[in-house]
Order: sequence, then C-alpha cells, then structure tokens
Amino acid sequence: MDRGLAPFNGAQRATRYAVIFRTHFWDAFAARQMQRLRDRVRNGDIYVVADETRGAIAGIDHDRVMGVTEAQMSKLGLPPRGANALDWYGDYSLMWFNGDYALYAFLSAHPDYDYYVQLEYDVVLNTDVDEIVARCEQERADFVGLTRGEPVDTWAWRHTCADAYGPSEILYKLICFCVFSRRALRHLFERRLALATTLRPDQGWPFCEGFIATEVAIAGMNSPELTDFVDTSSYDTWPPVLEADLPSLAHAHVIHPVLDQPRYVSSVLKWKVGLSGYLNPASLLHRKLRRLPTRDYVQTLATSFAAKARRTLRHRGILRG
Repeated sequence: MDRGLAPFNGAQRATRYAVIFRTHFWDAFAARQMQRLRDRVRNGDIYVVADETRGAIAGIDHDRVMGVTEAQMSKLGLPPRGANALDWYGDYSLMWFNGDYALYAFLSAHPDYDYYVQLEYDVVLNTDVDEIVARCEQERADFVGLTRGEPVDTWAWRHTCADAYGPSEILYKLICFCVFSRRALRHLFERRLALATTLRPDQGWPFCEGFIATEVAIAGMNSPELTDFVDTSSYDTWPPVLEADLPSLAHAHVIHPVLDQPRYVSSVLKWKVGLSGYLNPASLLHRKLRRLPTRDYVQTLATSFAAKARRTLRHRGILRG
C-alpha cells in the first residue's frame, strides 16, 4: 500500500554519506576493525556509534563518536519493547533487538546525509564503499540488505511481526551491513513511532530485521539485494570467522561475523549446541574449535558443557534449583 511517500530526489551534487560503525565496546580488536574500515572508505564520513547503556566507553580513538543509550531512545519516542525476546545466545539487549533504534538517533543528530551505511563491529569489507553508495544512488535504492537464512515462513522472529503485519507482508533482511537512503530512514523512524501508538503492550513488537524489510516493501521503496552489488558468500549470522583467517578470505567482499580468538571461542560455545554436540568429536562445535590450541579453550569448553548440562537437566525436571 502507498503511505504517501514523496518521489526520491536524486541529487546532482556529490553524494554525501555517513558510515556508522556500531559497537558496544572498544579494545584492540575494535580498533583493528576500524582501521580495516578506514581502508575501504574514501569519501564517506565514518562515525563510531557506541551503545553506552551500561556505561561510558573509554579509549575510542576516532574523531567522530556518538554514544547512545536505551534512555535516549525513550526520549525519541521509541519504546523499550521486545524485552521478552532473547537473542541466540540467551541474552537480551534492547539495542540488539531493535537494531534500527540507534540509526534514528543518528539521523536526528545528522539529518543531511544522502545515504547512511551501517555495519557492525564484526563485519569486514573487502570492497570500495564509495562504489556501493554510487551504485545505490544510480539505482535510486532506498534500502540494501541481505536475505539469508531460513525461509520467512519459518524465520525465528516471524512471530514478533504477526500483530503488525499480514502473513503475506512479512519479510526480513540481515542488517549487519546495509545501506539506507535518507528518506528510507525518515520513513522507518515515523513508522516505529506510529507502531508505538497502535500496538498494545501485550502485542508483539517487530524485530528489526523484519520491521525494516517489511515496511520498506509496503511503502513501495526500492530495496535491491546486497548480493546484486557485491559478493556475499561469506556473509551470514554463524558460524564465526576467526580474525586470523582473514588473509584467506581476501576475495570475499563482505565477511561476517569476524571475531578475535576469545570472542570466536565464546561465540562457538554460546551457539545453540545440544549436549550431543559437546560429546561428539565430529560435531561442528569441535571442528570449529579444533583448529585452535586445546589449552586456549578447554577450560571454557568444560564450563560451557557443565552449564548446558544443568540447564538441560532442569528443563527435563531431573535437577532442581
């Protein structure tokens, strides 16, 4: 349906774009990731947008830094919804569930860019971002994301969208690396605010990947696949890529998720692995860990297995407390 959007006004002047590097921490790994990004951006303005809900993040060595918090989102009119949803790791973060919220805060502070490129701290690009943005402008693209994962009918977060959209309307796209036009972000911000008034607290709150892709489609905006622009064969949600393996993936345009060794081990162990995965030496879990020295993960593996076993026994009613 048409919600009264004005036609996209392609600019004749040089395209202005911002690159939003999303993180919730800063350390040597984040600094290396930032340097890799700098090497791929010639004319865009790079910003670090840091989730500081749990406290200020010190030591960010960059001249454009914007801190965001959950409290700031509420001031923008964005509700703290989605609190009953857990991510794949069994953790909850408002800013993770609503991965678009920080974009609206950034848009409010920096409303004059033609395009907004978002990437998370665990994305590595081996392609020229200027060229991607130029292509977006040439094709009048409003949102470029990636459809990858299970079919939308069995998508894990589909239920969060069921109260806001009809069954045939729901779509989803990954936004770990994506591009928005200014008018798309403005529209999405308006729609989030509208849903805040129309959806009751007992109704589902659309997960960001479904909200963005669905609203853009309903509005009739141009939303090409990222695969039409670059190679995405190494872009998925899991399993992780070890930072040390990046030289062997120089051919891949977008790599996600890329993690340093401690985070790599943590990610492998936090993923939804059943007890059989721990006990079977041929499982994906062990294949991903085996390439590392055993001493680097054996203690973490044992702790993770014990926690998984306790949760399983409690779930089956065998263990209490």
